[in-house]
Amino acid sequence: MVSAESLNFDVLQIIFAHLSVPDLASVSQVNRSFLEGALPSLYRSLGFYLNQAKGYPRIVTPFAVVSARPDLAAHVQSIDIRVIPNVRVKQRTFPDPRFFRDCISALEVSDSLTSFTCTVGSTLPRLLPFIQSKPRLRTLRIEAGLTREQSEHLCQIRGLHSLALENASSAVMDALPKWAGSLKFTMEHLTIHMSPYLNGTVLQSTVQHLPRLRSFYVVGCLGTTHIDTLAVIEHTPFLESLALTVWGTVSDCFTQDAGRSVFMDLGIPDSYLTRKELVLPVSLFSFLQSLTRSTRLASLALRLSEQQQFPTSFVNKIMEMHGPHLRAVRFMGFMVSLRGLESLMGCDRLEKLAISIPTDDIVSLPSFYSFASVLAASTSLHTLIDVVNHGTYGKRTPLTTDRVKLLLEEVHSLTRVVSENRLWSVRAGCWLIILLYWPLTFEFLGFQFL
Repeated sequence: MVSAESLNFDVLQIIFAHLSVPDLASVSQVNRSFLEGALPSLYRSLGFYLNQAKGYPRIVTPFAVVSARPDLAAHVQSIDIRVIPNVRVKQRTFPDPRFFRDCISALEVSDSLTSFTCTVGSTLPRLLPFIQSKPRLRTLRIEAGLTREQSEHLCQIRGLHSLALENASSAVMDALPKWAGSLKFTMEHLTIHMSPYLNGTVLQSTVQHLPRLRSFYVVGCLGTTHIDTLAVIEHTPFLESLALTVWGTVSDCFTQDAGRSVFMDLGIPDSYLTRKELVLPVSLFSFLQSLTRSTRLASLALRLSEQQQFPTSFVNKIMEMHGPHLRAVRFMGFMVSLRGLESLMGCDRLEKLAISIPTDDIVSLPSFYSFASVLAASTSLHTLIDVVNHGTYGKRTPLTTDRVKLLLEEVHSLTRVVSENRLWSVRAGCWLIILLYWPLTFEFLGFQFL
């Protein structure tokens, strides 16, 4: 008879790789063998988020644990810092120095680090010297409001496969083309988000050094337009995923055949700033049609800054163009009618759908049955996401567990429903519905900022 203690260490690691972190932490307490088998998975990723900051300093941070146990650093491959705890001294608030010490100590000994994320701009300058020395670092996502001297240190990082810059300063944008030249043999994913200092010249001189790009996202950058973004994709023959913000009236000047780059994913978030003119769905669709007339989209994400009705005729045209290939669709800022949904359910490969579920309109049971029956026409849909606009949050009827149960019963292929940071999941072989509260980023389409 085989006991749990007699299982090989490699077997335990394979089993534990399928467990969630809370379950993994519980399993690790069973015996010493389980603890040793769970440690690589438990400490593979270190993170600090808002819910942890609320409990600080009562809770021990993962950085403090690794600082006290340097042997655990051998397992650390990813670090994700989204918030910094503060301390109050004489009616003034400062970043907690003890937290910084633990972070720096953990970074120093984490030689296997491959991914680093820090979206707190004031934190990065203090951590930057310790990131530079990581030879295995491949993924970097930062809030890059750096000075010229700090930007020079940032550009010394080599070997990156994925780079995401948020709110980048003018110094970082000026240094980006030269940095891109040193990354031309490795860089495959580039994201520039909300940088007012990005312009067409910087974009052109940067992308021309990155022929290996597979995904390219330029979102919310006031100094550049979709025309500038589209003008540089001629340098990216392997491009598969593109996201760009459409400012103001869509220009018809883009007439080149974009089909030479097969955009498997496309995201078009519209401006949400009042300085720019709103893009009407008619012109947006004409732009979309011109851009993708020779491509086969596997995923499509569209977002408008103001809620509008998405005409059924547009849905039908999208189906004609890309229906046989679409696997993921996200419409934000659009209300899609039941007739439009019927057309979408004709996608044989559609697996993930993110729309604004009209909960106010389908509050009655017969109306909800009509909505569920439309979705039931799909045999491939397994994930439904209720996209809620921030302007309407709290003013709409929430999706209830009873309605979700009904939805899961009617739509046999559906296994996950997400709404307002809640996840309902049904496991195979049972009707148990698990309700989890967690911060969702809606990155299933591959677009980090849509």
